[in-house]
Amino acid sequence: MIRKKRNTGLNVPETGRIGTVSNRAAGDEADDSRTPGGSVRVLDRAVSVLGFLAESRRQVGITEIADATDLSKATVHRILSTLRDYSIVIRDDGGLYQMGPSVLFWADAYQKKAGLCEIARPWLRALWEEALETVHLFIFEGGEAYYLDKLDSPHPVGMRSHIGARRDLYSTSAGRSILAALPGADLEAFFEKTELLSRTPNTVTDRKELEKILAVGRERGFCEEVEENEVGIRCVGAAILDLRGYPVGAVSISAPAYRFSDSQSRALGEKLRDTVLAISRELGYRG
Repeated sequence: MIRKKRNTGLNVPETGRIGTVSNRAAGDEADDSRTPGGSVRVLDRAVSVLGFLAESRRQVGITEIADATDLSKATVHRILSTLRDYSIVIRDDGGLYQMGPSVLFWADAYQKKAGLCEIARPWLRALWEEALETVHLFIFEGGEAYYLDKLDSPHPVGMRSHIGARRDLYSTSAGRSILAALPGADLEAFFEKTELLSRTPNTVTDRKELEKILAVGRERGFCEEVEENEVGIRCVGAAILDLRGYPVGAVSISAPAYRFSDSQSRALGEKLRDTVLAISRELGYRG
């Protein structure tokens, strides 16, 4: 839960015009919370400030926020000071603001109510009915990929996997699709902190070779691996993107290598690419 930090003691006097929301004097605005509807007006202004910060997707100063929201700088300053108490916004040493970590609290609540599983399940079912092989849904959090959902193959021989288990990014098709979708700086950070270990005799552990594989996957919209994470298993995967184009998960199709040919993998990879694009658009992606 969100815990309020120690009061910062900031008490900035109000000056200037309120803007289009209200043309009353600044001194009147200071008493908004004590008048009927005053708390609603304060909340409305705070939401306007947060809306601008979210749309900006960068660090911005008080003057720019005030101009965009038609509020006085002192009003904006007071709002930001309160929001900082709850880590809803953060400020750098230069006095610029951006959205803070506490917004993840509400984002997480939304995901639990209408989360990735619920959004993806109908699409996964349609994909499973066509592939008739094991379909996995992954979530990507904290730099790691985890099994979030699974539709088992109807064949006697299938995949041994468990919801909640972590999967390596470099040796799995789903993980590679996530890596291929990462911004350059994030991908570089991954390589700097990750030792590429052999999971099977076929695992690619050379960075340059893996980067070539990711480039091909980036161009195709899906990634493949053949017995690199588990002997006897072949997979194809594609990343799910959020409204920013950042990978939040992935979907993969897995099958015993003996019944998953090159042509089948490529054909299902293209179908998979279309499926994850549909899921991504339900999450707000517009690419």
